[in-house]
Amino acid sequence: MLRNIITPDVVKINLESTEKEECFAELLELIVAKQPQLNRKESLEALIHRENKMSTAIVKYAAVPHALTESVQKVGIAVGISKDGIEFEPLNPEDTEKPVVHIIIEILFDGKNAELRINVLRDILEILNNPDFIEKALKAETPQEICELINSLE
Repeated sequence: MLRNIITPDVVKINLESTEKEECFAELLELIVAKQPQLNRKESLEALIHRENKMSTAIVKYAAVPHALTESVQKVGIAVGISKDGIEFEPLNPEDTEKPVVHIIIEILFDGKNAELRINVLRDILEILNNPDFIEKALKAETPQEICELINSLE
C-alpha cells in the first residue's frame, strides 16, 4: 500500500528544519505539491494540536506526526530525513531525556476512512520496527533510495 503513496516527490533527504514545527511545515509543502487543494493552515494546526496531545516520536530515531484534516484527499504523506536530528518530546511524559529524531513520516488523513488510517499506520510501524530500516534510511542519498527501501520492506 505504501508504495502507491510514498513516491520520490514526497521524500526530502536533507531537511532544513531544526525545530519540530518547522519540520511539520517543511514536509507539509511536499504534501501540498501533490494536493494543491490542501488547506495549509488547517493542516499545520491539526499536526501541532495532535503532537501536543502526545508525542509521535514512537521508535528510536523516528517520528510519525499525523492528523485529520478535511481538505486532504484520502491520505497525504511525506518523508523527511534530518541528518542532524530534530528534538521531539518523549513518548512517555515521565522521561526527562528528549528523543532526537532523524526520520519523520508526516501523514494527513481525511477522517472518513478509519480502515485506511489503521492500515497506513500499521504498515509504517512495521517498516520502522524493521532493524535495518533506520540505518539504511539514514545512509540514503536520494528520495528514490528511500522509496526502494520502503518497497523492499513492505
